[in-house]
Amino acid sequence: MGADVDVRVPTPEMLARSAGVRPLYLIESPGVSGLAAAKWRLEGFQSFEERNPESILGYRTAGAGYATKIAGGRVIRKRPRIGSLTFLPSDGGAKLTLEGSAEVLHLYLRPDHFERFAETNLDGSPAARIQDFFAIDDPWLDGYFRMLASEFESRDAAQPRPDPLLLDETVHLVSRHLVRWHSEAGAGARHELDLQTKVSPLRPGLVRRVEEYVDENLERDIGLSELAQLCCMSVDHFLRSYRAARGITPYRHVLEQRLRRASTMLRMTSEPVAAIAVRCGFRSHSHFSTRFHAAFGVSPSHFRRDS
Repeated sequence: MGADVDVRVPTPEMLARSAGVRPLYLIESPGVSGLAAAKWRLEGFQSFEERNPESILGYRTAGAGYATKIAGGRVIRKRPRIGSLTFLPSDGGAKLTLEGSAEVLHLYLRPDHFERFAETNLDGSPAARIQDFFAIDDPWLDGYFRMLASEFESRDAAQPRPDPLLLDETVHLVSRHLVRWHSEAGAGARHELDLQTKVSPLRPGLVRRVEEYVDENLERDIGLSELAQLCCMSVDHFLRSYRAARGITPYRHVLEQRLRRASTMLRMTSEPVAAIAVRCGFRSHSHFSTRFHAAFGVSPSHFRRDS
């Protein structure tokens, strides 16, 4: 294939055509253009040396197949462990092959995600190129992908749309981590990002404003940008300030409040469990049941009977 990108064909579709398989699931952000995730089961896969519309951050979830990367005249062959990570920039230049089988979870990120991050957080500096890496260990990304996999795989296949707040957070948190630890950013830019981790906690009055808004809107989708606007902050600044004040991300707070309200309704009302799931903002009965069991150790029905 040629070097030009057909912008009409997203990266997951290009991979499906070259691998000859469809993803086990594909989740696309309703609010962030170009942001998507897909899980693949691959057997003897060979990628082509080409450009893609999006960069690929890949996380191996299963399988013991060997992988080989060919780039710049160098050949590197590894057996990536479960939990290892690979980053392929959208500008191409590498060829990957897989011997045997593997399951991988991909996160697709457009280059302008990193450009916007740099403009917002590095005083308008041009975005530092993310360096490609192959089958490395990164404890932070390992933990984050474990959380994403848990969230994605607890959803109902008939309800493919993800929680937009989760994906909004993902693009900001992952962009910050990649620019700080895996980019060509200079020492000054890295130091600036380090200083930003010492952000002042969100003031109590603004925390109350955000959490009252969440309580009033639990039944519907809540976006990160609308929470940031309540505080007259950029999304990235709000995300860091809120986490500094509460010790959790906005998504985690929203999930906890949905579960808290659901537990109250299960104890105090006779509404069907499926109706409670909808009224508390869960996308499906199965997603609600999975998250509820993870939090309380029992299913919603058992919780109601034991209350």
